[in-house]
Amino acid sequence: MKWLLHSRFKMTVLCLISLILASCLQKKSVAKNTTITSSQIEMIQTTVNDYCDKLVFFGTIYITSSDSVVYQANCGPQSMQYGVENTVESKYRIGSNTKAFAAAILMRMLEGKDLRQETIGDHLPWFPENQCADVSLHNLLTMSSGIDNYSDNEQVYDNYGWRPFLYDQALNLNGPEDFSNRFCTCTGQSDMPSFTPGSKYQYSNCNYYLIGNIIEQLAAGTQGNIGEEFWFENILKDQILNTLGMSDSGSFSELGIYPNMTTGYIYNQNQYLPLANGRPPAVGGPAPYEDILVNPYSNPLVLYSAGDMYATVEDMHKWDQGLYTDQILNEVQKLAAFAPYSNTNSSQSCEYYGYGWFVTYIDPNQYGKVADCPQNPSDTNLRKYEKFLQYSGSYPYSWVTSFNRLIERDQSVMVFSNYVKTGTESDCISSEIRNIIFYSDSHRSDSCQSVLNDA
Repeated sequence: MKWLLHSRFKMTVLCLISLILASCLQKKSVAKNTTITSSQIEMIQTTVNDYCDKLVFFGTIYITSSDSVVYQANCGPQSMQYGVENTVESKYRIGSNTKAFAAAILMRMLEGKDLRQETIGDHLPWFPENQCADVSLHNLLTMSSGIDNYSDNEQVYDNYGWRPFLYDQALNLNGPEDFSNRFCTCTGQSDMPSFTPGSKYQYSNCNYYLIGNIIEQLAAGTQGNIGEEFWFENILKDQILNTLGMSDSGSFSELGIYPNMTTGYIYNQNQYLPLANGRPPAVGGPAPYEDILVNPYSNPLVLYSAGDMYATVEDMHKWDQGLYTDQILNEVQKLAAFAPYSNTNSSQSCEYYGYGWFVTYIDPNQYGKVADCPQNPSDTNLRKYEKFLQYSGSYPYSWVTSFNRLIERDQSVMVFSNYVKTGTESDCISSEIRNIIFYSDSHRSDSCQSVLNDA
């Protein structure tokens, strides 16, 4: 009994320490003026026209302030084949924005647990008994596990992850478990992390694929052939989408029929197109889209909890607003989810990785001045900067969705695209819109100007 009381006391202290550290970095607002003015809207419209008129961007731009929409625009085709233009009802594949949803589900399912102490091996009985089994869930969530990125292996996009399980039944693994067993168990890296977990940031989709495995294991209580109600896509629907009324969002399946789903497109001279395993059509679309191809096929289950969702901008506004309430995460969980952990060592901005989010700090008074970015994010000097959350979710060779939560202003900037020319267009537009909101000037970078010059 004394041991049990001591354990509970220790857990309470750990939780309080985590909350205090997160609270130190959570400040109401350093933004002086959070109103998006009519002159800023005019500048935003100019930026959008620059990219749409040059035919380098197809998609939807959606800017909100609290529960109001302050700007929206659409350009390019939802479907060239059927002559349908993009609208706010168009569905986009949102790629790695899925990770924020997976992180929230895991936090909900393990509420009260210390994620720094919970390990992969604690939750996946099939995982090999190697050093990577001791990686904590906190390290998975913060991209600091040392488990290599499966996306660096091009062969994975065609042949793995299927449900029902198609391969060696004797392993008693379902499709996503089999995928992780093949590509995310460190067997190709000497059965150990590539660095000491927690010591640095390294982006890896394996982290969030394993989180999906753990979510299913927690729900089903077993591995292998589990009922569909325990599949990640249905847990996502039950835990988040239905709660927030996100009826136009979900996990994508090639076998599904989704009204208003955008077709993905890619420029026929895109430098990465030769790496695609799928075969795009030999010819492009009708004029003026002769140089634009339908995206190559890849198996969507390869993305799973790391990137397989689709959504509309209207549904993502519901997600954004839901995160200001306790509908999905309570206050303690939100402090943990939106806190900075792993410094990404970006040369362009002060950026960390939180729980499913890139957490960025800017100087609200001076554009271009990169915030001091300590390796130890508990440094309270960060409190003098404005903080926002963002993710640029990309699907191979077709969709790029930039989702930005300006949480100190209760505003969001969404730039969702179903066309990849260089792959940077959505990020260029979203960064220019953020700059207009923060500094009343788009401050277009040389690289983004080059995108327009080369059009």
